[in-house]
Amino acid sequence: MFKKKFILLAFFVLLVFSLLTYQSIKGGQHALDFALYPLKIIEQGGSALKSVFGQIPFFRKDDTLQRLSRCEEERIKYREAAYENERLRGLLDLKAQRFDYVASAEVFAREPTNWFQILWLNKGLGSGIAKDMVAVTPLGLVGRIHRVFSGRASVILMTDANSAVAVRLESSRTEGILEGNGDNKCYLKYISKDFDVAEGETVITSGLDGIYPEGLLAGYVSMVDRESGEAFQLIEVTPAQLLSRVEEVAILKK
Repeated sequence: MFKKKFILLAFFVLLVFSLLTYQSIKGGQHALDFALYPLKIIEQGGSALKSVFGQIPFFRKDDTLQRLSRCEEERIKYREAAYENERLRGLLDLKAQRFDYVASAEVFAREPTNWFQILWLNKGLGSGIAKDMVAVTPLGLVGRIHRVFSGRASVILMTDANSAVAVRLESSRTEGILEGNGDNKCYLKYISKDFDVAEGETVITSGLDGIYPEGLLAGYVSMVDRESGEAFQLIEVTPAQLLSRVEEVAILKK
């Protein structure tokens, strides 16, 4: 088989060489065109195949990766839109339930000097927001308005060391003060050792501080230590709303 192919190739080369020699003697172009005609057929055939297969997505260069990238971008956009719609729907439900609702606002920044405890909102005095109003989400308490300007306001989170909220345990109705300590937890202070407090108990605002409306969900008891203090228990409370993920809030009158 190899021998036959070699003979055919040699014959083809000899034929082309003969025609080129004849063309150089006669000075004509027709022989050269004739000699190159098979090569032109091959070239045109290759171009045609490339054009046809180029229209099929599977054969386009890098087309699969580009389509996968576009699909991933669309998936992320859809997921973000779904999350946003769910959050905004929750705020609308909250607005319908609360007579003390003032406005909804988006979080656009965190305080550089107190990154984890101060949020900045994109609404302020122009939307009726005032100092010491309360910021909440459908999941629970966030904090209170700290500083207000015409088009923005800051929120001091309930976990800030300067925060104090009058609360009660929902089941036993035992009252205390919920204080932040600068991390993601709060501590329920001034609960006597005489009272039984269990992990998982719900903590709500009592309204006795004159700032936070009564009945707002603040968090859940996550740890109880009856032996650490002399007169009071050490009670750790985890906020109901994960404060590092707050993107929108509803503002309520105090």
